[in-house]
Amino acid sequence: MRIARFLTNGNEHYGVVEGDEIKEIAGDIFGDFKVTTRRYLLAKVKLLAPMKPGQIWCPGLNFASHLHVSASATGQSSLPKHPQPWTKGVNSLAGPEDNIVIPKASKGNVHYEGELVAVIGKRCRNVSPAQAMDYVCGYTCGNDVSERDWQKADNSYWRAKGSDTFCPIGPWIETEASPTNVEMIVRVNGKEAQRASAKDMLFDFATIISHISQQVTLQPGDALFSGTTGDTAAMKPGDVVEVEMTGVGVLRNYVKAES
Repeated sequence: MRIARFLTNGNEHYGVVEGDEIKEIAGDIFGDFKVTTRRYLLAKVKLLAPMKPGQIWCPGLNFASHLHVSASATGQSSLPKHPQPWTKGVNSLAGPEDNIVIPKASKGNVHYEGELVAVIGKRCRNVSPAQAMDYVCGYTCGNDVSERDWQKADNSYWRAKGSDTFCPIGPWIETEASPTNVEMIVRVNGKEAQRASAKDMLFDFATIISHISQQVTLQPGDALFSGTTGDTAAMKPGDVVEVEMTGVGVLRNYVKAES
């Protein structure tokens, strides 16, 4: 099932995507809901970020192929022995087809990071890795947009990864995806720029969720990114960036300079 959040006639709804249509949902997507008879053409509605997370978590360095990039940006030169999670501000949230805005204060060294995103489906605290996946309702696509100069200059990621629009996610939550079968692909202006497999995560989602839940309560709608792979590159105004997670969907955004 593909669950989306969308805007039509000025009103926000949740719905189930089937082909070129979206069927409106009544109720709580993380609890009891039913699919109504109200239908809309997908091309005629505005898709939003598929949920409203209270928390957005990233695992830290989570792919061996990204170590040299991490070392350059943060000085971390060895693979972590456990997840090193950090949070992205909810202010950074953006949806499909939205703009990624390069801040005026940036010199333009703003990179894409295509990632798989797990969506928490129920309250989660003190769970084991064996239990953790029972708390995931599905997956979506994410772009952990990162200002590399600020990563080097600052002691935290508050602006490097938390600036407005630096967290596009979407286009929907796919409830039947399996991380072990997902290829992670980024295209810039139609040209492939990044590719890897989610099965190569150093710490899988079960490990990350369990690790976080020992100290922090995860709530329905919270987002957990997979981490990114390999080399990334700076985006420039006018670029079109697509993040595809096979079996999940394609997230498309447009790069603009802050006016």
